[in-house]
Amino acid sequence: MGVDPIQTLVVPRVLAATVVATLLSSVVILVGLVGGFAFSVFVQHVTPGAFISGLTVITSAADVVISLIKAALFGLAAGLIACYKGISVGGGPAGVGNAVNETVVFTFVALFAINIIASAVGIKATL
Repeated sequence: MGVDPIQTLVVPRVLAATVVATLLSSVVILVGLVGGFAFSVFVQHVTPGAFISGLTVITSAADVVISLIKAALFGLAAGLIACYKGISVGGGPAGVGNAVNETVVFTFVALFAINIIASAVGIKATL
């Protein structure tokens, strides 16, 4: 029929995983900052100015950028591994179960390696 499964199935899923991972990381960063602000100001009675001042001392825009790049890499790797294992599955229902198990293990190892490498590069880039 001339339908390319890579273009039809894989590309949208990998792109979606990458975008969603980046957006989810953005939401987590924002919620963490708002929660930290609320806790500091309302529970520990820190002034809002002191919180912002302390925040800018220990973090920078580069930290946020590195975090978002890492999230995009995580989504890309997870999407690629899942699609590869899903496309190449064989052996019926047992093969699907094995492919899911392999996907989880390979993705965990890949994300661990990506985290180490991206963190090392990020630390070198911000020094």
